[in-house]
Amino acid sequence: MIEQSVLMYLKEFILKSGEELDWNSYSDENVLSEVKIIKQSVRTFRVLGVLTLSLQTHHSELTKTDSKLDSLAITARKKVYLDDQDRQTFKWLEDGWIIKEVRFEKDEKTVHSSHYRMGFRLYKHEQIKIQHKMDRIHNEFHDIKDQILSMLLTQIKDQQSFSQQKEQGIQNIIKRMDQFHVSDLMSPIYFPEKWLNGKRLKFLHFVHAFSKICVQKNEFDWKEIGANYYQKIGGSKEFDAYKQEFIELLEEWVNYPAMELGLTSLGQITPIYFAGQLRGNYASYNWGPVHALTNISISNEVYRTKATTLWLVENRAILTRMASAEQFLEDSNSLIICVDGHLRSAHRKTISQILDNSYIEQVMIWCDYDSSGLQISKEISIAVNQHNELRVKWILPDQQVVNDWIQYEKYVLSFLENSKMEQEQMIGGIELWKKWILD
Repeated sequence: MIEQSVLMYLKEFILKSGEELDWNSYSDENVLSEVKIIKQSVRTFRVLGVLTLSLQTHHSELTKTDSKLDSLAITARKKVYLDDQDRQTFKWLEDGWIIKEVRFEKDEKTVHSSHYRMGFRLYKHEQIKIQHKMDRIHNEFHDIKDQILSMLLTQIKDQQSFSQQKEQGIQNIIKRMDQFHVSDLMSPIYFPEKWLNGKRLKFLHFVHAFSKICVQKNEFDWKEIGANYYQKIGGSKEFDAYKQEFIELLEEWVNYPAMELGLTSLGQITPIYFAGQLRGNYASYNWGPVHALTNISISNEVYRTKATTLWLVENRAILTRMASAEQFLEDSNSLIICVDGHLRSAHRKTISQILDNSYIEQVMIWCDYDSSGLQISKEISIAVNQHNELRVKWILPDQQVVNDWIQYEKYVLSFLENSKMEQEQMIGGIELWKKWILD
């Protein structure tokens, strides 16, 4: 009796649409069986090829495959060409690791192609490897999460000398990790979409390492984070490859610049370019030229604006063009912030602070019309949507506006099938910008 799982595998990965296997001539007396690939209807019956395979029951446990077989990197849909006369090929075939697939010409006799495919045993072997890998990832995730929460909850309970920023940053990590489930490892809410599981787990180790030294020292160097955590030669370099990315995401999680939590010697200041009226506790900006805040000032200030329309644009060229348009900002009561091609934690905090402390009525989101621009639009939308009672508009490449993200995404994805466009190609002018505000 042939296992149902084998039949399902052959149907899904080996056979083409409308094809079947003719089991009438099949015999289980031999180690290898030949099964015809057929296609039939009421009037026709065609033999399209033949499969040679082992249908013997093989052990399901994870076994060590031949290194040469591993080097072929066979997948369920990949075809490989092997020497039929090689004893090793026959052994793999006999053991169920591979299947021989022969396809015929229309005469149903002449060989059109001959190659080898992944056998069900190898497929099952790879699935078990994948499951074991996922189990290791899940176990590692739970270990890191438990260690971070246990350490921080203990430290914040016993420690009385933390600064307000450090204590709040630690509380934000605790809150984030407490809500974090293993299923969230693949969520774009927590990580950039392009990050693979290994990098995501590495970041969680970084959060653990940063948290650990953060509660131990008032000030610490970048190299100390890895060295203190791994306690081995080369440990100080463990996070170097992801330095900028990890710092930016950490700052987003804790909602503070890393230097406010004790990290020194990075020497990095993130500028936030804007134009329009803005006031803080220590500084005030009026309508007119382009100005710049920094991640440090955002952390130590409380900014607010008189503007009722907030523009969030991807590129500096749009910012400078709109800022230079005489009286536009003041007449339209607008504030423009440029995310500069990448929405960093400093931008998120700026947006959140302004929306929390001002009376913004609507937000205009304007990004490039390419895959990166669409991703930035999505990130901005997520940041803005945390604030209710806001009217949000997205600028389309045809110089129209929509106030629904799904509609915008659908339109841009359709547009990207045939072309791409930068914001500057449809920059327009004062009348068009005012029209968008009123639409």
